[in-house]
Amino acid sequence: MSFFADPTPYFDNWRERGPSLIEGPDGQETWMIARYDEVVQALDHPGLSSAVIPGGMLNHTDPPEHTQLRKPVARAFSTRRMEALRPRIEQITNDLLDAWETADEVDVIQTFAYPLPITVICELLGVPERDREMVRTLTSELLAPATMVDAYGRFAGYVQQLLETKEPGDDVITELRDEPNLVQNLVLLITAGHETTVQLIGNGLLAILRDPAVRQKLVDDPILLPDAVEEFLRLDGPLALGVGRVATSDVIIGGVEIPRSSQVTVSLGAANRDPSRYSDPDVLQLGRDPHVAFGHGIHYCVGARLARIEAEIAFGTLLRRFPELVLAAEPEWRESFIRGLASFRVRPKP
Repeated sequence: MSFFADPTPYFDNWRERGPSLIEGPDGQETWMIARYDEVVQALDHPGLSSAVIPGGMLNHTDPPEHTQLRKPVARAFSTRRMEALRPRIEQITNDLLDAWETADEVDVIQTFAYPLPITVICELLGVPERDREMVRTLTSELLAPATMVDAYGRFAGYVQQLLETKEPGDDVITELRDEPNLVQNLVLLITAGHETTVQLIGNGLLAILRDPAVRQKLVDDPILLPDAVEEFLRLDGPLALGVGRVATSDVIIGGVEIPRSSQVTVSLGAANRDPSRYSDPDVLQLGRDPHVAFGHGIHYCVGARLARIEAEIAFGTLLRRFPELVLAAEPEWRESFIRGLASFRVRPKP
């Protein structure tokens, strides 16, 4: 079975081997770091650079450039601003689920998990509604190994044209208009701002449907929803493969020396299933210790609060309106750097 269909055996193998040189799921040779403590060490290590890809994108820069780029983005995604979005997110969620009321069967990804976060991030940033379907296509191609290079060029071209033609407004693009590397970082914000949340909603809902006891707990006691979102992120988070780094010097992780100039993969998914940190790590269990699904250290996801709010509202509203939701067919996993479902059909009402 491929990594994309079920990464669990790969996680187990990588952790058992410890830091070692392997052929990754994308066919590239990389040093794989997969144990929880070693992943945290790697994400903090100054000798492992995030500048894997040149160009100045926020997640591929190091201090001091990273610090300068992150500050205005972090202000734009402040906790207060994200919390103020709750009423609008609730409205979008309910509007999308209204169509489920009369449907015998729906695809969760196409009718809910995609439209919700892409609407939210595009409204927040200031991307015109007419462009959202194109943006969705570009982001999907950007995250597929076979099409990512061409898709990035087209995506960057679109963003550049948007910046040249867009009227100022009450949105993040207007707020960041004078910041450096804006084209690259808007590609990142648009993509990461919805793709990861799409898969958090899809993967999390699948986990709920496969665990009736947890589903009933959440129906009976919605106050548990924040804990549930954290466990969905740990158990089957979108960044299963993890993040890339490059060694700028000889680096020792877990007692193993990684040579200078080596490509390194830090597996967030494998760390989140490490049995040395979590008992029964492959089992859904609320109330776990913190995870690294959003990363760790200076590159911790700037949109984490927004993703949590969207997921809490999505799951809470789904379970309130459709407590008897059932699978209609076995879901299909897609081949993408973001772990998620290509097809996920359910029956809203049995």
